[in-house]
Amino acid sequence: MLGLTTRPRLAVAMLFAFYLFLYPGSITLVALDRVPVWGTWMGGALLILQGALMGLWLIVNFGQWGALASLWVLFLSWLVEHIGATTGFPFGSYSYTDVLQPQVFGVVPLAIPFAWLLIVTAATGVAELFLDRESRAPRAELRVRAPRVLIATAFALLLDVTIEPFAVHINHYWVWSDSDPSAYYGIPASNFVAWWFTSLLLSWVLALHRTGAVRAARFGPRHAAELFWPWLPLTLYLTNLTMFVVVNLARGQVIAALIGSLILLVIAGRIGIPLLVRRLRARTEHEQSVS
Repeated sequence: MLGLTTRPRLAVAMLFAFYLFLYPGSITLVALDRVPVWGTWMGGALLILQGALMGLWLIVNFGQWGALASLWVLFLSWLVEHIGATTGFPFGSYSYTDVLQPQVFGVVPLAIPFAWLLIVTAATGVAELFLDRESRAPRAELRVRAPRVLIATAFALLLDVTIEPFAVHINHYWVWSDSDPSAYYGIPASNFVAWWFTSLLLSWVLALHRTGAVRAARFGPRHAAELFWPWLPLTLYLTNLTMFVVVNLARGQVIAALIGSLILLVIAGRIGIPLLVRRLRARTEHEQSVS
């Protein structure tokens, strides 16, 4: 396994277990609007926890390439957010509230780059689900695959469609200065355009470093092996999306909840339909062999 040692693997397991411990209570408190005043910091801490979990997962599986990918995603996402919050470009005119602390240079909360690391890595996990066998073959890993990057970008953007109403109107992480009442929950279209391009850049960074890790393992002293916990990014995508669906629905943001539900159905169909086909095929072959 690329860059895998026992301690990092154990750390991933411990962070994931801690996340699962916090998850049910987090959904319940936010959905019922019962987050205490002193507990507003927990949302940011949970984002940092998940981002750190994805960064460590990348390091465990891709060694120094995973570390570099994580650092680049953290830096580039912070840079884009800093420019966006101070100039209004490219997302639109917005500013962060004091809910998320601490803030880097007093502008961008530390949790935001970690949220980007979580989202693009998790969305890449969803992309893996939709790739065909040929795209996931060892030889295909030797170069950056456009389908993986584009699918990851699409699912990162779709997740933001459910995040924005949650973050703006429920958790009050940031406010829009150029809010348009006729737009989607008052969020300017420029935000989603910028999200697509930013997600594309960060997904490409991940794919580039993943390819570098595979090349190093293939042509170096080590050989590429199966990933450790390959299901983890997809799992974090699903748990976060489920949280946004539940909370948006409980707090009356029905359209955002319906969009999130449709995304869940698409992913569930991609998982469930092949399983159903395989079972039906196996039953048919069994019946033919018996007869």
